[in-house]
Amino acid sequence: MTDAQPPDVMKKLVLFIIGIAILGTIIALAVYFTVNLPAQQALLHAPMNTGIIYPKFPI
Repeated sequence: MTDAQPPDVMKKLVLFIIGIAILGTIIALAVYFTVNLPAQQALLHAPMNTGIIYPKFPI
């Protein structure tokens, strides 16, 4: 008895879907490192309004 081999078209479709998934991951990482990460790091250095949160003088 011979094993049933999936058709060549099915193999190509699976490889295409895997390729699309890898490409999407690469694009998502590129967007994260070029857009999101710098924006998050810029917010870390935001000045605090210490005069409003912790007043130095009685109101």
